[in-house]
Amino acid sequence: MTTIRSATAETATLETWQPEGVTVHSGEPAGRGFTLFEDLTDGARGCGFFECDPAKTTYELTENEMIYVLEGEARIELEDGSFVEVKAGDAAFLPKGHTSTWTFKTRFKEFWVLAD
Repeated sequence: MTTIRSATAETATLETWQPEGVTVHSGEPAGRGFTLFEDLTDGARGCGFFECDPAKTTYELTENEMIYVLEGEARIELEDGSFVEVKAGDAAFLPKGHTSTWTFKTRFKEFWVLAD
């Protein structure tokens, strides 16, 4: 049976969670998220909402991820020092296999999509 699921950033019931393997350097991100769809049977596919409070974190990305920033600002920095700044209304593609440090300057909310 096929089911269409929907959610809005305002009404999605967020659960307390932080992505696996995250190192917190400062602040308390208190990660919260909602998974709208996930299928890990043959690679990684999924989408949902994630939000956190101001903090600085590092993690290794093991899947390709696209994000659309709904609220807030963040700096995403790679190990070589290159970085991008994202804010509400921006989209970014994050390729799997890199380690990045995220500085969440304000409360941050994104819609994420995993695609392997």
